[in-house]
Amino acid sequence: MTQYDQLEPQAIWQIFGAMSQVPRGSGNEAGVMQMLRGWAQKRGLGVKADAVGNLLISIPATPGHEGAAPLLIQGHVDMVCEKNAATKHDFAKDPIRIVVDGDYVKADGTTLGADNGIGCAMGLALAVDPSAVHGPVEILLTVDEERGLTGAAGVQAGFFTARRMINLDSEEDDAIFIGCAGGRDTRFTLRLTQAKAPKESAGRKIVITGLQGGHSGLDINRNRGNAIKILTRLLLTAAEEMELRVVAVDGGKMRNAIPREATGTVVIPAAKGRAFKQRIDALSAKIKAELEGIADGFAVKVSTVQAPRCFSKESTRSLLNLMSAIPNGVLAMSQAIPGLVETSSNLGVARTEGAKVELVCCSRSSVMSALEALVQQHRALGVLAGAEIEQPAGYPGWKPNPKSELLDVVKRKFADQFGHEPELKAVHAGLECGLLTEKYPDLDIVSFGPNLYAVHSPDEKVSISSVGKVWGLLKAVAADLA
Repeated sequence: MTQYDQLEPQAIWQIFGAMSQVPRGSGNEAGVMQMLRGWAQKRGLGVKADAVGNLLISIPATPGHEGAAPLLIQGHVDMVCEKNAATKHDFAKDPIRIVVDGDYVKADGTTLGADNGIGCAMGLALAVDPSAVHGPVEILLTVDEERGLTGAAGVQAGFFTARRMINLDSEEDDAIFIGCAGGRDTRFTLRLTQAKAPKESAGRKIVITGLQGGHSGLDINRNRGNAIKILTRLLLTAAEEMELRVVAVDGGKMRNAIPREATGTVVIPAAKGRAFKQRIDALSAKIKAELEGIADGFAVKVSTVQAPRCFSKESTRSLLNLMSAIPNGVLAMSQAIPGLVETSSNLGVARTEGAKVELVCCSRSSVMSALEALVQQHRALGVLAGAEIEQPAGYPGWKPNPKSELLDVVKRKFADQFGHEPELKAVHAGLECGLLTEKYPDLDIVSFGPNLYAVHSPDEKVSISSVGKVWGLLKAVAADLA
């Protein structure tokens, strides 16, 4: 037996371990859904899928509790795929390498996928843990949450029957979540002019590493540093002293993860090589001081490269000005809930393909009019830069319901289990609850989950003891509702 095999509650960790063996990055969930379908059918559970690939697994009631109203447990199977630069891992085919470190489960140099695999495993464990007492339970496992909640958006009325739902996609075990922010994305596509590098020029490559990254909603207020925005600062500062032309800018992989690494390739006058490095090093030192205690591993490396072609002077100016002007970070704090970020923006992806540069920004707000104003600002910036703009419909926020009967039950069982009242919170992140209430307006929802840390980054980890704590709460609530 390995150390992982001995973790408790065994039912949860066994299911999570099985899910971790199957690649399940957003858009690549077919394999894990096939595995979970087989897992359910082997145990005689009802299974059905919808048109977008979501799965509904039906668990019959514990004998004697068949007359209880059904309960829906919901989570998403997909995960953010991030790894350290030195880690060799193919998310399309390799299993996640799980590591047990004291009270934590983490991965070896990659994201773990406890967001939200551990919630899915917790719901499914109700089917196999003999100590669990419950009425009829439906497990809704959605796809593609991390790329824009498209799985939840595709759930149609009538797919499930329950009108009480526990979402297990929260990340603080002392809090019950009753609301979340809405979000929209903006994709800027710049089609730029390429030309031969000027005579007597030299190529330089800047590589930024060592930032902490994290969730673009939950961690946006932690000042962790955005590698794409830092790269932009460095290039604009160098351009103040010399003619600089961009060859390529690349950074980030997911629009909802704070970019930890970025790379910029440029062409500068050959005689300015030393001045360029001095300029970059000087500003890098100032940025490192800004990030002291937040990202102490922050580093910038400058190297010489061959760059026979580059963007024109005008295209370089348009690109860097747009990258600088795109809002990033916390833009407003909530006046209704102290400490809650109201509105934010994250420049999550920069990608160069030939003469095309694509920038993707994730915006969030708990005030929909403020979100629309931010999206409008992005659109205006794109128009000024001559970019093509795509702004999908996005997803709504989840409005708190102070009259929730389910919330009353969860609060009472929480106090019974742990001897104190839970903290009621809203979260500056997108949960699928708002989308589901659009199709099921009478759906009564609460959200809770175990302590997760550094999600959407290779430092992601989940507390083992916290999983046990939340499992106790889930069983207590299910038994009460039965």
